[in-house]
Amino acid sequence: MTECKHGMKTGCAYCHVPQAASPVQRASTPTPRKRGTSVALSEKMNDRMTALKKRLKQIRGEQP
Repeated sequence: MTECKHGMKTGCAYCHVPQAASPVQRASTPTPRKRGTSVALSEKMNDRMTALKKRLKQIRGEQP
């Protein structure tokens, strides 16, 4: 065998896998992930920070 791209002279399990041992390809495409949670989380954090800044102004005696 020739040297694989990982530097092993005998080849590694990633580069020199026999065809029978390779993983089976999926018939369908993977479903896309939901992205709404990160937006909701950032909005929630933004609301918390706004409320915190408002509360700090009240404690310090500043007018909002």
